[in-house]
Amino acid sequence: MQKRLLLLVMLLLVMTTSAMAQITTSGISGKVTSQGEDVIGATVTATHVPSGTVYRAVTNIDGRYTIQGMRVGGPYKVSVAYIGQKTKTFENVTLRLGETEDLSCSLQDDSKELQEVVVTGSAGVNATKTGAATSLSSKQIADMPSITHGIADVARLNPQLTTSNNGAMSFAGTSNRYNSFMIDGAANNDVFGLAADGANGGQAGAQPVSMETIEQIQVNVAPFDVRQGGFTGGAINAITKSGTNVFHGSVYGFGNNQNLIGSKYPLADGGYAPKYNKQQEYNAGITFGGPIIKDKLFFFANYEKTNKTYPNLYTLGSESSAVDAAKASDVLAKIADLAQRQGVNYPTALSTEDIYTRSDKGGLKLDWNINETNKATVRWSIVSASQLNNAGSRKALNGSSYAYPFKSVTNSFIAELQSRLSPSVANEARASYVRVRDKRDINGEYPSISVNNVGGGSVNLGIERSSMANRLDQDIYTLEDNLTWYKGNHTYTFGTHNELYKFTNLFIQDLFGSYTFKNYDAFKSYYEDYIAGTIDPAKSYLNQYRYGHANTDVTGDPRWEASFGAAQLSFYAQDKWDVSNNFQLTYGLRMDMPIIFDAPTANEPFNQYAETRGWNVKTNQKLSSTPLWSPRVGFRWDINHDHRFILRGGAGVFTGRIPFVWISNNYSNTGIQLSTYNSYKTNGLDLLLDPNAQEANASKLKATGSQTINVYDRHFKFAQNLRFNLGFDFNVLGINWTAEAIYSKTLNDILYQNLAYEQTGKTYGQVYGSAGAPVEDNRPLFAKTTNGTPFANIYKLSNTSKGYTVNLSLKAEKHFNFGLDLMASYTWTRSMSVNNGGSSVAESNWRFNYTYRNSNDPELGHSAYNVPHRLQASAYYHVSYGSKKEWQTTVGLIYQGRSGSPYTLYYYGDVNEDGANGNDLFFIPTDAQIDRMRFDETDFSANALTRAVFGDGFTAPKLTEDMQRQLMKYWIGHDSYMKNHRGEFYKRYADNLAFEHHFDVHFAQKYSFKVGGQMNSLELSFDIINVGNLLNKDWGHTHGDGFGVYYNPVNYQKNGHYQFTGGYATRDYSDYYSRWRGQLGLRYTF
Repeated sequence: MQKRLLLLVMLLLVMTTSAMAQITTSGISGKVTSQGEDVIGATVTATHVPSGTVYRAVTNIDGRYTIQGMRVGGPYKVSVAYIGQKTKTFENVTLRLGETEDLSCSLQDDSKELQEVVVTGSAGVNATKTGAATSLSSKQIADMPSITHGIADVARLNPQLTTSNNGAMSFAGTSNRYNSFMIDGAANNDVFGLAADGANGGQAGAQPVSMETIEQIQVNVAPFDVRQGGFTGGAINAITKSGTNVFHGSVYGFGNNQNLIGSKYPLADGGYAPKYNKQQEYNAGITFGGPIIKDKLFFFANYEKTNKTYPNLYTLGSESSAVDAAKASDVLAKIADLAQRQGVNYPTALSTEDIYTRSDKGGLKLDWNINETNKATVRWSIVSASQLNNAGSRKALNGSSYAYPFKSVTNSFIAELQSRLSPSVANEARASYVRVRDKRDINGEYPSISVNNVGGGSVNLGIERSSMANRLDQDIYTLEDNLTWYKGNHTYTFGTHNELYKFTNLFIQDLFGSYTFKNYDAFKSYYEDYIAGTIDPAKSYLNQYRYGHANTDVTGDPRWEASFGAAQLSFYAQDKWDVSNNFQLTYGLRMDMPIIFDAPTANEPFNQYAETRGWNVKTNQKLSSTPLWSPRVGFRWDINHDHRFILRGGAGVFTGRIPFVWISNNYSNTGIQLSTYNSYKTNGLDLLLDPNAQEANASKLKATGSQTINVYDRHFKFAQNLRFNLGFDFNVLGINWTAEAIYSKTLNDILYQNLAYEQTGKTYGQVYGSAGAPVEDNRPLFAKTTNGTPFANIYKLSNTSKGYTVNLSLKAEKHFNFGLDLMASYTWTRSMSVNNGGSSVAESNWRFNYTYRNSNDPELGHSAYNVPHRLQASAYYHVSYGSKKEWQTTVGLIYQGRSGSPYTLYYYGDVNEDGANGNDLFFIPTDAQIDRMRFDETDFSANALTRAVFGDGFTAPKLTEDMQRQLMKYWIGHDSYMKNHRGEFYKRYADNLAFEHHFDVHFAQKYSFKVGGQMNSLELSFDIINVGNLLNKDWGHTHGDGFGVYYNPVNYQKNGHYQFTGGYATRDYSDYYSRWRGQLGLRYTF
């Protein structure tokens, strides 16, 4: 495979004439006239003042000029000169990333003397964007209220973007896994698809880049420039700072402790969460840049260190934990006793260690002005991070070994060459290499034990099942080149963007065995029978048992790794046509072709079996390298020729990547290298605490199948959608307005099926058991079709074209000359999908795709990213004062209000017998149906619902059948969605958690002074996140940390009976994010 990869790289280097997927520069263009006539041969000179970098162009036969490949930012001085005309000069021009500023002008005739006409100010209002996009400068980044100092905090100003607490970003209602994130043109999003925030280092809690090094960020949702691709969600493109002719830099530090974080917020079950007794966070660094050779060679370097610790609040008996402390203690004692009796060293200590996140970032960038027509850039950066994960939650007490440090190191190397080959031809070439090394650093080898429903949560010990053998190496190469030809009023672009990947993934779930008990009583029953020597082999004490191992006779290695190579090649052509002075049309065609170099291992018995079933799949089937075409067209119409009323938009196809972990599943699960056992029928199985003794249980499960097979449709295609955008930018009464409409229709998205189960043709018409009441919408039943074969589950990945998103937004901005800037926006979103792809594992993507009809053909429903309403507003006030204006004060306020995360209600149990425990949507019964339901007694735990129904102080040893009926009736009758949908199934993500309001504040006081003739400054800042919670402990709460949450209010019993486990889980708050947080900062700039 490596030889083929090298051959392809060499071939691309030879054949490439153009390539540019993500844009790293800016440009200027315009038309030069004099007395209504086109000026031919006028010289346009643009000088980047800080570095002395010069760019030149000459107007063509139509009086037009274009300069591309220019440094982002500024200020620039641009002059237009022609013999016999007054020279016209634009000063303090600032260029936006990825945009071409229109600097058209009319020269005045003056034959007596040459004079200069100077225009001061930025040309930003003339940017020539056609689609929905937002550009953010380093000043905006610095003034943003932030504690994480991350991309999501800055990018949230885009109206189409919704962010979750864990940093995940959803653009216009699409999955965060379908985004693209580039830094200086190199892919820095997690292309394998494991990090919630979508960036390299995200699993270790690290930001992919120091925000102090960012010059500009561009956020794109619907760019109709065919050069931009690799996403069907949104694209974030960041450019780092460069050196100049003046030595400059900064030293900075930001930090807080437990005194700058909220002490209280209300718990859903009553009372308040405790104050953090220990918490610390700091972020400190240095940047330094300057000339190596004046006007010629420059450098910029940085180093940043981040350290964050906060206490683990979810400890035994703590106020924040919903787990019953007495029962949890009993579980720990009994497991310790079992370990002693089995002669095994098994850890039963709970995690109490402080949660930490640590990272180090560094980088060096060189810019070389080779001559006026060639400019080169080279950059290296590193991010090394570690974070303690899985230490516990409100509903989980986790053992000290169950938590694990996650370690991640990312190195990036980029080289770029900008060339002007002739007055009408320019070229950009770029190559990059990104090296990512991630691993879960576990502490020992122990089976996983989970005891659920211990009061209001679970107790989890041993090693978490997905961490037992988990490491990932990624090597990502990018080759790009972009050729631009300016001819008349046309700008032609021919390009290619090529990404090549190599993945090595160690991932063996349940290597030491995983045991799940349904509740405390089931575990207690097992322990008592074990001690008494009366274990009943016909009784299922366990709810689930899982075990996986490498077949060493095949692999030769018990820690076998899946490895494969892939590529995504892109070629495109485009014409940007200035039809007239006020109308621009852009149209082009892009072709993306995914390639998988290596075939998974052939499993001939399975392949033969699949052929007899007519499934048309094989384990060794490679994806076909099918070209995916993306035609696009965009326009921009300056209606009155004055940039006050601009209508823009377009239509086009966007092709993205998919997380390569979904492809990796097929290499790990051929049924040859790994054997896996997953059984809910656990009678006769023992709780074996020795990780090397699991074969004793596995041998009893041979008949149920030991092979989990992952296959994909041969013609499976990467994600694609058809996107339409219409925008209107206008200025009325000095207010800049933007109205935006985006509609995206799914062309290719994911569909998972389990071929081992098929519908029987029967329906579960009596949803509540044999004595229950039939309902109109019967739930189809499934049956396993692979009994008697070694194939336990067969997960197939294919495509669906079902799904769409609609996004409407309106934004208003106003600048006042006395230093006040105001902004407000409203966004409405509807997002519909078949599968959200929320997991990295095929089993979970199928199993947790909640449905009520057919888990192999799921219905279209709301997506996990459907956040219908979003409001945001900002107010910034900047003022300078003092005799020399040496004092500057900045005050900023940002408001974010939005619908809560979508949520789903489901049964805990397998209602439709499709082999999946917990993917069946909840049926909302009427009061009459509740009266006919049968409930088994369950543990009592006081909460807000029991207090609402039975009053404060009520307690009972158990929740009786009648008590559960009362609780369910009250809960349904007081829920705004369910009370209007009784007698129906709960639709997937049909409702959203409570609306959230958050206010963030930024204060900064700067003092500027000269040192050696150069301006220096010292700035003190204070940021407060969620300031509402500071003003009132009952304000500013947030629910959950990610998109798409789910709750199981009812346990489904095999005897057709139920247990109502609670209904107010949707009121649970995120602990850390529901508190106000403050941070002090000090920055010295020189």
